[in-house]
Amino acid sequence: MYLYTDSKNLKAMKLTYKQTEKRPENSFLARQDRMPCIEHDWHFHKEMELIYFIKSTGTRYVGNSIGNFGPGELYIIGSDVPHLFRNHREYYADKLEDEAVDLVIIKFERNFLGKDFLELPEAKKLQLLFQQANRGLKFSKAVTYLVHNHILGLVGSQGLSRIAGLLKILDILSASENHLSLCSEVITTTYNKNEKDRMARVISYLTENFDKKIELEQVSSIAYMTPNAFCRYFKKRTRKSFTQYLNEIRIRHACKLLIEGDMQIATVCYQSGFNTLTNFNRQFKALMNVTPSEYMELYNKKVELD
Repeated sequence: MYLYTDSKNLKAMKLTYKQTEKRPENSFLARQDRMPCIEHDWHFHKEMELIYFIKSTGTRYVGNSIGNFGPGELYIIGSDVPHLFRNHREYYADKLEDEAVDLVIIKFERNFLGKDFLELPEAKKLQLLFQQANRGLKFSKAVTYLVHNHILGLVGSQGLSRIAGLLKILDILSASENHLSLCSEVITTTYNKNEKDRMARVISYLTENFDKKIELEQVSSIAYMTPNAFCRYFKKRTRKSFTQYLNEIRIRHACKLLIEGDMQIATVCYQSGFNTLTNFNRQFKALMNVTPSEYMELYNKKVELD
């Protein structure tokens, strides 16, 4: 799905429009991918997308939101919403097993059953689901469990049973309120071409270099803007300050390191790009509502209960 690049390839990175590789005999795409790592770029497409991670971990970027993803998680991304799901660095550096990533992708157009379908009384909840998908949604484990077999069964199905299978999945998802909105507001690709390229360069640079010292002058030069102009531009496009966005990337990486449990908190702090433990603790609690040590305790208790 999404490309892992180094800084040498940064200027080649663009927010790309992806044409779905749909077969003539099918009205939508349903595919299961098994591969060593996720390898595509930050992109958007006119189709809505269901992404079900059977086996994979990494960081997700959907609109202006940042978070981690893992196995057993199901997402729906709305039409024209830019997104990137990128594996953790060890997937690319260590070249894990050939099937380290196992996921199902379902792409369909909003009106794949006709422009009047969503106007039917029976489709009101589905229409609402599609509207909410413009903010990106993550479904609960309980809901994901209910559609697990239906999603796997959709891959490889043919004829009308294929359409019925997708409708069954969407019916279950639309009937449930157990989901998390990823973005605080609707984020779609309203950029012009130059803006798309600029934001792609900036986000790619931050995701590749968050654990290093990043100067505002460096990032603004990548965007070909002055620091003040860049700060105004970034806040307008992401609804977050540059510093806030960067800190979120760093904290999400820190969460991953804390869960793995192989490092002291101070080591996690510096390997996530923070210069002082005090600032790390403050930023961590501001975003996660708990301290790093409390986060580890809560995670360990959850593991014990599971």
